[in-house]
Amino acid sequence: MAPVQLAPGILFDCLIGQHNGARNLTTGELYLSANTQLGFHSLPVGESITLISGAATISAEGREYPLAPLDNITIPRGLPHAIYNGSRVEPARLHRAIACASPVHEWVSIGFESGLMSAISAGVPGKEHVTRFNSAPRSEAGPGTSFIDHFNQDLIPGFEMSGGYGLFSHGGRLPAHFHDFDESICIIQGTATCIVEGRRYQMSDGSTALQPRGRVHYFINDCEEPMAMLWVYAGPLPQRIVADDRCATAEGNPWK
Repeated sequence: MAPVQLAPGILFDCLIGQHNGARNLTTGELYLSANTQLGFHSLPVGESITLISGAATISAEGREYPLAPLDNITIPRGLPHAIYNGSRVEPARLHRAIACASPVHEWVSIGFESGLMSAISAGVPGKEHVTRFNSAPRSEAGPGTSFIDHFNQDLIPGFEMSGGYGLFSHGGRLPAHFHDFDESICIIQGTATCIVEGRRYQMSDGSTALQPRGRVHYFINDCEEPMAMLWVYAGPLPQRIVADDRCATAEGNPWK
């Protein structure tokens, strides 16, 4: 699917969505040229925005949050927000996740009074939620891994998706598992090996996998360098159903 121009100098490369059969989920990368902005808009479902590289500011009803790389802001349904790249020279690259397979932007013409938010602000309860990469709590999802939760129903009541960031050291891996909803996994650092019921895929440089509901899979870092991902579930809580490793092999595929 070819990238879509949302505004002059702004492209959205949709990697997961209606075009490849995703259910209740769109993910992709947003590219902002230097000194550009995506004007105020809202969506009828929730949205997550994570800065991968460059610099960007997200304005939620005029509340301005400058993002550093790997910071995340989560926007609930119906909240007007805008995205700015104020750099005169550097482009910005962001990861977007939206809680439907075919999102429609609703452009907002009213203005908002601007105000710069504190660098440690976590957002506004009931509205936007901000996760700062450097200070976010970490947890282990498998041996040799470190995970950050960006958004879910517990963090943002009523939010439709769950997701976050995962870092894998050499040999780090998740157990074989599956979900009761679709999942998107974007590799933003290093090289990942993705194993799905015996099929093996090498992923790097922003490549993104769609794991449909019920597919037994896991990720492992076979390389010396760290590997990192942004993961999104089309479900409100980060729930997984752990399976025996043999279920992730061609011979042990439980659905064949």
